[in-house]
Amino acid sequence: MKRLLGIFLLFSICIFYSKAYSSTLTNVDDDKSGRIKGIIVEKNSGQPMEFANVAVYNASSSSLVSGGITDDKGEFEISGLRLGEYYLEANFIGFEKSVVEDIVINRDNPTFNSGKIRLSNSSVELEGVNVVADKAQVEFKLDKKVVNVSQVMSAIGGTAVEVLENTPSVQVDLEGNVSLRGSSNFTVLIDGRPSVLSGSDALRQIPASAIENIEIITNPSAKYEPDGTTGIINLVMKKNSLNGLSGIVNATIGSNDKYRGDVTLNYRTEKFNFFGGVDWRDDTFKGGAHSLSETYAGDTTSYIKIDGDRNFNRQGKNLKSGIDWFVTDKSTLSLSGELGRSDNKSTGGGRTHEYSVPASEELFSISEEESKRDNKFYSGTLSFQHKFNNEGHQLDAMAFYSREKGSDNEIEGELLADENFNRTPDYIERISTLENEKEREFRLKLDYAYPFSKDGRLEAGLLSRLESDVEDLAFRDYDQSSDSWIINEDFSSETDFTRNIHAVYSTFSNKFGGLQYMAGLRGELTHRETKNTNAEAPSQLNRFDLFPTVHFSYQLEDNIELMSSYSRRINRPRGRDLDPTPNYYNRYTIRFGNPDLKPEFTNSYELGAMYRFSRSYVSLDAFHRITNNKIDRVETLGEDGIYYLNTDNFDKDYSTGAELSGNINFTKWLLVNASVSLYHYRITGDLNGESIDRSSNNLSSRMSTTFKISDNSRLQLQGFFNGKTVSAQGERKAMVFTNVSYRQDFWDKKLTATLNVRDILGTGKFENESYGADFKRWSQWKHEPRTFMLTLSYKLNNFKEDRNSRGEGGMDMDGGEF
Repeated sequence: MKRLLGIFLLFSICIFYSKAYSSTLTNVDDDKSGRIKGIIVEKNSGQPMEFANVAVYNASSSSLVSGGITDDKGEFEISGLRLGEYYLEANFIGFEKSVVEDIVINRDNPTFNSGKIRLSNSSVELEGVNVVADKAQVEFKLDKKVVNVSQVMSAIGGTAVEVLENTPSVQVDLEGNVSLRGSSNFTVLIDGRPSVLSGSDALRQIPASAIENIEIITNPSAKYEPDGTTGIINLVMKKNSLNGLSGIVNATIGSNDKYRGDVTLNYRTEKFNFFGGVDWRDDTFKGGAHSLSETYAGDTTSYIKIDGDRNFNRQGKNLKSGIDWFVTDKSTLSLSGELGRSDNKSTGGGRTHEYSVPASEELFSISEEESKRDNKFYSGTLSFQHKFNNEGHQLDAMAFYSREKGSDNEIEGELLADENFNRTPDYIERISTLENEKEREFRLKLDYAYPFSKDGRLEAGLLSRLESDVEDLAFRDYDQSSDSWIINEDFSSETDFTRNIHAVYSTFSNKFGGLQYMAGLRGELTHRETKNTNAEAPSQLNRFDLFPTVHFSYQLEDNIELMSSYSRRINRPRGRDLDPTPNYYNRYTIRFGNPDLKPEFTNSYELGAMYRFSRSYVSLDAFHRITNNKIDRVETLGEDGIYYLNTDNFDKDYSTGAELSGNINFTKWLLVNASVSLYHYRITGDLNGESIDRSSNNLSSRMSTTFKISDNSRLQLQGFFNGKTVSAQGERKAMVFTNVSYRQDFWDKKLTATLNVRDILGTGKFENESYGADFKRWSQWKHEPRTFMLTLSYKLNNFKEDRNSRGEGGMDMDGGEF
């Protein structure tokens, strides 16, 4: 409690100094207290236009005085204006400019309301538009944070993972594994729809250039599926609202064999919108791996020390396409599909030294590791939307099907060596595992939204979700005398996993004075069955669960907003976690699943405050998360000296803390985006009859500083720090990471060149430690430092996103996906 009180005190101090700084920026006095506000909409549809540009000019001199952009409701407000006469220009790429004249601000009327400003589609090709204000790198909405990808320079030429590296609430390790508030249990959506791949695998496959923004939703409403204990990461993809052809082409080359390319195209007519894209990547990452294991037996300590390499090669090819048919002004039918393939190869090996104290016979060996994993996947989505009016009264229906097929072939070998690590031709052991997997998923959903008043809204929906996963594992021993592989039936198996979920939800939102609120309830009926050839009987789970949610937002002043929310979420174990068949890593380590594993349930509470000043903000989010049936890895040392890795349910874990973040425009040429998260983590439960209650104070921070050298040149510095944290049997060490990027625009910003240097200080590493009563293990992986990436981007017809279709993937209180 003292920690939270201290953090709130720090936030209050930040607000005090921010107000002082705001006064310095705007020099507010009696003659500079005027403001202009209004709303910008598209003339034909009446839809609000987000990120439209507004410029205010002095009426007598025609000099630019101030400017801004509209929010997601199309609204804008420009304050800090001196008393006087002005005119206003509103514009957006692809639309005719609109001018509002005769704006008079005096002491009797310090506020001018322009009302609705309607923009018409431009009938001529635009040569270029001067943008008065940039989007904020991170924006805060009622139930989410929105990351504007175009403002993250280090992500250019990269994937969604690179975008998230400097995002509040998100952590990314050196291997590209993403976690949301310390947990990897989150859900990935693409335009509000499920991704064929899951978690970090999905984020690694999608090029940043194809993404308009990323929505971070830590406490989703009942409308969204409750999977993932820490929330949802939704990728809103780019589309285009201009008639004709538009698109973007990117090509990237990096040091040590890194190559990427992607193309996104859009062609729109009055009745149809065609969109598609293709991306390709071939990246090689090099690193070093080190580990030390200690086992204790009486007065003897045995050691296994391994030093070697660990290298990755990730290849991917994806093709996406779709069509929107505007059947009427109110109805749209859409069909889209995606197919792709990924090939990942991991190679490594090292020098192994086994010895004990007191001294006994030593063993020297050379290890060889090779893993090849390939995935082929495709998906199709058919959706229909009918708008009864332009106020949000609409019906949405969707059918989704996906299939994934993959294999994973791993070979582990260990050769005898002398004390100088000169290898011999004799294998101590050599094994191979071949795993084949087939996954299918089918979804049907229906959503209905009815706005019963200006601020009131009722939503309801249904979902059926059918999943199947078949895995077969072949374990093979190597016979050196015959140079052949022999199937080992004891470690081979086949698993058939099915899960069917049927859900219904309803939400109610309204506004009372300055208080906006939403309450929702979701019910889910789940049937799960796991069949394994090595199990005596199938394992089944049948249950009905309720997931309530509550959201509040209160406008304390024009520039201060308070937010709070609660949600209940679930993390369901996948087929691999439930498979009891041993998975043989090497002669030291065997992993197996738990068919009786229960899902995790999380109760998440959040309280936030945001203070806006000039074009900047400071926000503070306090959170408290309790997870029941906590799923964590268990590591035990067998009597045979082998480490056995298992997954089990523990009692609970708790995360309580706060996140302070800000987006500060110090000057026109300097922008700083930073956040600091401090939380207390605790896990409780028993392991082999002994308590594993452990806790830690965790700290993470990140900062992005952008220098606007000129209209066409920018320099960006990034850094983040992840502090150490505990697990059921150990801890993850702290890590520091830094990047620097430079961007140069050419040809009226149609061509852009970006140079990124990742881990410029060479401090990036991934380090873990685990221990039990009779063992202790330490491991470290360090990747190649100072990776250079050069990207060229070319825009066709000033490619921008479709503002009219954005609700398809947007996830705010007025819309979103089920």
